[in-house]
Amino acid sequence: MFAAVYVVIIKATVDAGGLTEVWEIAVDGNRIEFDNFDPDPTVRHTWWSLVIGGGFTYLSLYAVNQAQVQRLLTLKDLKKSQQALWISWPVLSLLSLSTSFSGLAIYSKYYGCDPLKAGRISAYDQLMPLYVVDSLKNMPGLAGLFVAGIFSGSLSTVSSAVNSLAAVTIEDYLKPAYAWLKGMPLPETWQGFLSKIMVLLYGLLCLGIAFAAQYLGGILQASLTIFGVVGGPLFGLFTLGMFFPFANQMGAVTGLLTGLILSLWIGFGGPKPPPKMLPMSTENCPLRTQNYLLNMNTSSGIKMMALNQNVTAGLSSAANSSDDYFLLYRLSYLWYVVIGFLVTLLVGVICSCIVNWCSKEPHTTSNPDLFAPLIRCYVKQNYHTKATADDDDDDDDDG
Repeated sequence: MFAAVYVVIIKATVDAGGLTEVWEIAVDGNRIEFDNFDPDPTVRHTWWSLVIGGGFTYLSLYAVNQAQVQRLLTLKDLKKSQQALWISWPVLSLLSLSTSFSGLAIYSKYYGCDPLKAGRISAYDQLMPLYVVDSLKNMPGLAGLFVAGIFSGSLSTVSSAVNSLAAVTIEDYLKPAYAWLKGMPLPETWQGFLSKIMVLLYGLLCLGIAFAAQYLGGILQASLTIFGVVGGPLFGLFTLGMFFPFANQMGAVTGLLTGLILSLWIGFGGPKPPPKMLPMSTENCPLRTQNYLLNMNTSSGIKMMALNQNVTAGLSSAANSSDDYFLLYRLSYLWYVVIGFLVTLLVGVICSCIVNWCSKEPHTTSNPDLFAPLIRCYVKQNYHTKATADDDDDDDDDG
């Protein structure tokens, strides 16, 4: 995947005349913005949403994501797992920076002729494949390298997720349900067969989600939306369990369901205002393309003047009417994970306090080692563990 991205960056940079030229074109097109400190959560991308929302997103992926934790648990001890995390951090950061700069590099080619307005693509997610076709078609093997790199990264992620989902479903749901119904463990032969069935079902579900993703905006926004609405409540659930000794099952379940329902509603509810797009032009398009656009627009009753404007009337009207949408639907997708986290944590804490206050039995915790290091000492000093409580009951029975 690194090879595919760097092929695009190197080729586009050479064609543009160097890194300096790529950067200047991006600056002239207002594609570089480091000083947007607007605290408005409805603004799509600001310093606050990227740092806070992006930070919470990566925390949920690194800390509580099943696929990530599953890989860390394959290492022999905690120290090796921590080393793996520290090694992966600069690699992932380099990949993020590379993919971001590849967008600037591609913009340096198409900044004067918007392929979407020219009718060459139907969505901006198709820009990179279009660039590969336009710029690498005369270089044998490079287009195939790009396709192989992109699809290998996607398929490896999907395949591991499907296998993990199947394993979790069998281990946490099917096996306990079978033992409860039949009074005996699930046979090993059945586990293998059921795992294949679950992989098939989850694969079909992934295909369905792929078709539905077209309604979630761009690919990046769709993926971060899904990670946010699911990862935020899950991150809040684990935080509740690790940092709040008085948390209980009722509070955890109530907080998780509340945060998940609210996050799903905000993330997938609608209608949502269309995103405000930065201006693009078709002034440098070939004459053949401009004639095609002229004929197409004339036949549909659209004036040719719209072709030479940076911002179309449709985008302007959408920007002016965005305030008419419901506030929660106007929130930036980067805040979904923060909202899910806070709602889950707050509801879990409040519900746990209410349950403990109404309960007549003293609150016990099963294992102090499951808490964060800063909380662990406090738990050992101020809370009876389940094992200690059981020992006290045994002593009373002996007496």
